[in-house]
Amino acid sequence: MKFKYRKINLTSPFSRKFISRPIIPVSIKYKGRSVYYEALIDSGADFTILPLGLAEILNIEYSKSKEILFTGVDEGILKGIISNVNIEIAGSKYETSIVFAQISGTIGILGQIGFFDKFVVKFDLQKEDLEIKPRS
Repeated sequence: MKFKYRKINLTSPFSRKFISRPIIPVSIKYKGRSVYYEALIDSGADFTILPLGLAEILNIEYSKSKEILFTGVDEGILKGIISNVNIEIAGSKYETSIVFAQISGTIGILGQIGFFDKFVVKFDLQKEDLEIKPRS
């Protein structure tokens, strides 16, 4: 599966061009409910993190979910819940554990656990594209 980087409306301090980021569409499914969302592929993130509001849309019960404390860049200690969900990316479906938390911004984060453990990813910044292959 190939994707183009998303141009973000921020000027790069290194050039006059916009910043480009590896952001892809994902579908998150849980017990018959699903939501379409966009997420940044982040090899520095320990796990996949999505906004807590998506857990509410998917009707994930907080009381039945394991809590986790973690740190993010400049956000201090964050609290989240871990839930098993199904994710679909360009027709490739898999079940995984992800963290739902009060994160800033409008996109989720695809990290080591929940994404990189399921896919091999090749980034090409100069061409502004990436390739994702499911692990066999």
